[in-house]
Amino acid sequence: MEHEVIIASTDENSTVLEEAEAICLPIKTANTIAQTYLESISSDDLYEAEAALKDLGALVQRVIHQAVKAGDADDWHNFAVDIARKDLYDLSCDLLECGLSIYPKNIDLLADYLQYGTSCGRTENCKSFYKVLSKIPKIRWGWRGYSFSVSYLTYLWERSDSEKELEKLQGEMLSLATAFRKNLPFDEESYRCEADIYKLLHKKKEEEEVLRLALNDLKIAPKCALRLSDLLFDRGDYEEALTLIQRGLRDAMQTQSSVNEGYLYYLMGLTKMALAQQAGTPISEETAYEIYADLDISLRQEHRAAYVNTMKAKTIVLVNKSGVPIPEKYEELNYLVQ
Repeated sequence: MEHEVIIASTDENSTVLEEAEAICLPIKTANTIAQTYLESISSDDLYEAEAALKDLGALVQRVIHQAVKAGDADDWHNFAVDIARKDLYDLSCDLLECGLSIYPKNIDLLADYLQYGTSCGRTENCKSFYKVLSKIPKIRWGWRGYSFSVSYLTYLWERSDSEKELEKLQGEMLSLATAFRKNLPFDEESYRCEADIYKLLHKKKEEEEVLRLALNDLKIAPKCALRLSDLLFDRGDYEEALTLIQRGLRDAMQTQSSVNEGYLYYLMGLTKMALAQQAGTPISEETAYEIYADLDISLRQEHRAAYVNTMKAKTIVLVNKSGVPIPEKYEELNYLVQ
């Protein structure tokens, strides 16, 4: 049964819907309408959030069941991804299943399903779609095919207690990483994906070697720089960690890929503090100001409680030990330690 989609937020959306009664909604148009609901789902008003979720579900069902589904594979991918960003994996998979009925060999749609299907209990479908994906020549695969396949195999690995199966999964993951590098040699994700596998296997030496290889082979590799700087910080190699954090920030300015710059500034502030303490000399005013600046920038982007609490504790220690007050211009940091 087709649900009525109610769009009350704007007159413009209402006009689109009225016209849609006579014609089928193109996938791209449906996604545009859905953005209103996706924003409301994050509302603090529970009634508003639930109403938006209900309307979004009705919109998705309308798209799935309409006679004509105008749009290409990218439109289905974009719609599914936007919905999955709100952790609505069931709805996302509903869209992907419909999209795959039209584009059954599309790499991104198959990979998306592996990524989201494991998060909403559709493991049997994931198994079927992985078989389909595996039979498609790797030369057609993009980064999602490799990365999300490894994530799916990792999901299976973490739930297996069979040594034989674990060996098979390990071999399959490493084989995918090799194909990833061969077919997409300039994609940073190929290095990060392989590093993830070694981390899963508790092979820290190999993980570090892959990350260093990425930084050597690629001109821009912010994610690998961040990952390696984290490893180095944890084992106390602060000088090199700081160098890599600075490279990560430079690289991040030159790429469109998503990098957690807030975390990089957080780590840079802690690294500078650790270096100052390691030197065994009083922290200079200049160093204290640099650390305050790094942490203030981080606070504007990094809101996870564990990191915020660490920044608060470290800042209070720095103020007390250095005797250098936090400048007024660092509003976020001043507010944090009040």
